[in-house]
This record gives sequence, C-alpha cells and structure tokens, in this order.
Amino acid sequence: MLASIKGVLLEKGKDWVIVDVNGFGLQVYTPDRNGPYKIGDDIFLHTHLAITKKGVELYGFKDREGRELFKMIIKVPNVGPKTAFLLLSGLGINGIKKALSNDDPDLIARVKGMGAKTAKRIILELKGKLMLTPKEGSEEVRKALMQLGFSAEEAERSIQKVLKELPELTSNEIVERILRGV
Repeated sequence: MLASIKGVLLEKGKDWVIVDVNGFGLQVYTPDRNGPYKIGDDIFLHTHLAITKKGVELYGFKDREGRELFKMIIKVPNVGPKTAFLLLSGLGINGIKKALSNDDPDLIARVKGMGAKTAKRIILELKGKLMLTPKEGSEEVRKALMQLGFSAEEAERSIQKVLKELPELTSNEIVERILRGV
C-alpha cells in the first residue's frame, strides 16, 4: 500500500499534480484544487492507490480525513475511485458531511457526473458512519437549550449525542429528547 508521498511539486494540472520523489515523477490526482502549492514547493499527500480495469491511479489528499472519506465512498456499491474523486472535488469534505447530516441526496446529485440513484445510495451507505457537522437548525436548538439553563458545552454535547443516534429529528424533537434525557 502506498499510504503517502513526500517530494517536490514538478507540475500542476486541473485535478492532478506531478511530485518528484527521489527522481521518480508520480502523477497524483488531487481533489484539493492543488492546494496552496507552487511548483518547486515541498509537498506531502496522504494517498490511495486504486487499481482498476482501466489502470493504476494514485489519489492524494492534503489531510488524512480526506483520504479516509475517499476510502469510505469507494466502498459504496457501484461507486468507484473516479466517482469518489468527482464528489470530493465538487463538494469537499464539509459539503459531503453537510449532505449526509441533512439527508440531502440532491446536494450530492448536483455534482457533475452524479446521478440521483448514486447520490441516494451514498447517503444511505455513509449516513451514521461519519462524525457529522450539526444539522441545519441546530443553532436554534443550542440557543433554546441555553435559555433553559444548559451551558454552551452541555448543549453542544447533548445535540451531538441525539443527532448521532437519530439524525433525522427536527429541531423541536431534538429539544424534546434532550429534555426527557433520552
């Protein structure tokens, strides 16, 4: 397994970079829009080596979280590395987490190359497997809990606990569950 590479950036393309690693130029597909790197910069990427019928491709991510999310996406049935790459390029980590936490396949389907069925499958398979950002509207839940005497930290912890177990609840249902101690 090729878990990471470190070298000098030789060339940049729209969705790839070439990294010189001790005299070997490796082409790496990266959804990070090539990051803040300039040609000649030292670069470090967490990588995933994909071997498909079409060949061998190396995908690189500036952080471990991007690589792990990529690996989770390609485990979804009928979703390969190219599709996962398109999704990460189009939405980024936070966009994907937002789509999952809000159960929003339409957000995923807006990415070029994504169909509605694939988007729904991705939501179904990945929901509950990621630490998600708070559901939209959870700010009002936090404010309501703080007005009831919760500290900001207690409110956040309680919201995260409820959303982890039941992410589909409305704001009112979240408050009710927290107040009942469920």
